[in-house]
Amino acid sequence: MGRTVPTWRNRIEAELTSLEPFQRALSTADREALARLVNGVRNRRTAGGMLPAHDSWKPMLLSMLLECCTRISELERIIESLTTEE
Repeated sequence: MGRTVPTWRNRIEAELTSLEPFQRALSTADREALARLVNGVRNRRTAGGMLPAHDSWKPMLLSMLLECCTRISELERIIESLTTEE
């Protein structure tokens, strides 16, 4: 029997592809920031697939927020290590 619902990975990729016109309108710095968030979504696809959602955006936004939090935590650790060295 064939699939009636696209796989989670295909749904996410379709949503991310739909962002391309928006991405093209952004400045270079914003494009790079969006690319980091999109990679965060791709890195967390497995976790997103565990959340039963008809709307792909809920797990995608959670993944993007986690990407931001992870990056902030990394920067905090770097700052802490630099300040303790002095």
